[in-house]
Amino acid sequence: MIELSPLPTLDKHAPGASSKDETMAQLSNFEDLLTLVGGWSRYQKTVLGFFFIICMFLAYATYTPILFLYTPDHHCSVDHIWNVTNDQTRSWSREELANMIIPFDEVTGKRSSCLIYDIPSRQLTQVTKANITNFPTTKCTHGWTYNITGLFSSAINEMDWVCDDAWRGPFSQSMFSMGAIFGKVVFGYVADSYGRLAACYASNILLMLAGLATPFFTDFIGFISMRFLQGIAFDTFFAVFYVLALECVAANKRALIGNLALALGMTVAGCFEPWALYFLKDWKILNTILYAQVVVIMLAPWFVFESIRWLASQGRIDDAFETLLKIGKVNEKEVHPDLKPVIMKILSNEQIDANGEASTKQKQAILWDLFKTPNMRKNFILMVIVFMFTHGLFDMNVRIIGNLEQSIFITFTISAFLELPADLLAIVGLDWIGRRWSAFLSLILSGIAMLTGALLTSYPIALLIMTMIGRLCVTYALNTVFNICLEIVPTVVRGQGMAMAKLLADLAIFTSPYVVFTGSIHMAIPFIIIGVLSILSGILAVFLPETADEHLPDTMEDGEAFGRNQDFWNVPILKRLK
Repeated sequence: MIELSPLPTLDKHAPGASSKDETMAQLSNFEDLLTLVGGWSRYQKTVLGFFFIICMFLAYATYTPILFLYTPDHHCSVDHIWNVTNDQTRSWSREELANMIIPFDEVTGKRSSCLIYDIPSRQLTQVTKANITNFPTTKCTHGWTYNITGLFSSAINEMDWVCDDAWRGPFSQSMFSMGAIFGKVVFGYVADSYGRLAACYASNILLMLAGLATPFFTDFIGFISMRFLQGIAFDTFFAVFYVLALECVAANKRALIGNLALALGMTVAGCFEPWALYFLKDWKILNTILYAQVVVIMLAPWFVFESIRWLASQGRIDDAFETLLKIGKVNEKEVHPDLKPVIMKILSNEQIDANGEASTKQKQAILWDLFKTPNMRKNFILMVIVFMFTHGLFDMNVRIIGNLEQSIFITFTISAFLELPADLLAIVGLDWIGRRWSAFLSLILSGIAMLTGALLTSYPIALLIMTMIGRLCVTYALNTVFNICLEIVPTVVRGQGMAMAKLLADLAIFTSPYVVFTGSIHMAIPFIIIGVLSILSGILAVFLPETADEHLPDTMEDGEAFGRNQDFWNVPILKRLK
């Protein structure tokens, strides 16, 4: 129990009395309480440090499947034929034999990945370049040869998930997304019923255990089961801490804490992963190194406190008050004992008027309440649609680098590095031009870049540039919609609202591997799909309310009133200049 530090009794005419009275008069909502104990001080910066670590884990869960499920160049194994012909003639190398008995794909100009000429064993010694095309082709029946020179061993080549089994790689990622859908429901309930920290720790432990176990399952069922379990934890382990972080900082620092950790954590981890794999050469070793790091989050309980907003929304007012004092102590901010009654009223989800009187207490809310009133219903539905599309588009943009012709190490590093400028730009852009116009412009620009890329598939360098522009813009958009989602949904149902939005987002992510896979039909198809969806999402985003410089809605009444009388051309920087 933390005691309020008693101060000398202040006479209303004594020095300092007016300061206390002015402070009391200024306390009317939760944002004022954060200012009282420090809305951006030592405690918030500690939370930011742990959030940076969480963002590194997010990069591991998001990016590494691109590497682990990478499909190297391959063709049907010719060893069974080479062994016979080599014994009889000793005239061909394996490479020469492969060039002869494996047909060339007329579209790609490369050897076929899945077909080989069907040559009867008695005619093997009679095969020549002149008569090879007289033989029919057949599927690979003796395995494959993979070209991993300068690359690494992946789950794809270890388990032969190519040709007729090529669907297994995308399916394993879809099972990851299915797990995420289930996890959002479970951990969303845990976050709202048992606290943000409980959901965060439980999901991180599950992520670590499932991640460490994955390399030991070399069969299809076992592998996708582990991916499903990882999905249950993803990305609750990140999103819940993200909510916790944004709920403990002042309104003008929400964009900073929400994007700085992402910028640094995702970039550092994303740029580290491919080159670590380049030297290790084995996805299993890297996987173990990455997921073992998650144990670090077990240190958080000594430094990070439960969300005050959540405690207050659950009626645990005394606990919320104690946590507020803890934050104040870390930030070296004293809370005057005379302020306790006003603080307790605010923590009771009551609005304090100028006379220090409280309005009616907010009743317990459920997710369905978001749909009961028109303005909140419109805002929530629009937000969920934009949130869902943007998440799917981000995942597609990340995965499509595997379709490019350049080295996977180079494209992966460039793509991961773009997190840094996108997130840093978001810190400034979200506050200057606002969340709404940020989402609109970034999604429209991403869509234009990807549609342009669809026209440039014959020009590898130009296609790479357009892909990376699209990646930069959609990353900025993702940061934006995360902020919008958290800032539109009232505190009393924020965990449930976030869980629903993420659940639907995971449905979009579920389709992502298959959208990217359409590139095997024609390289331009996924670029067209991504471009059209980006522009559609951008158009919808402009009809959302602006949340920059606004108090987070705590009650359902706050949520219904949020953004109702805003000007369509609301731009925060212009309002500040007036």
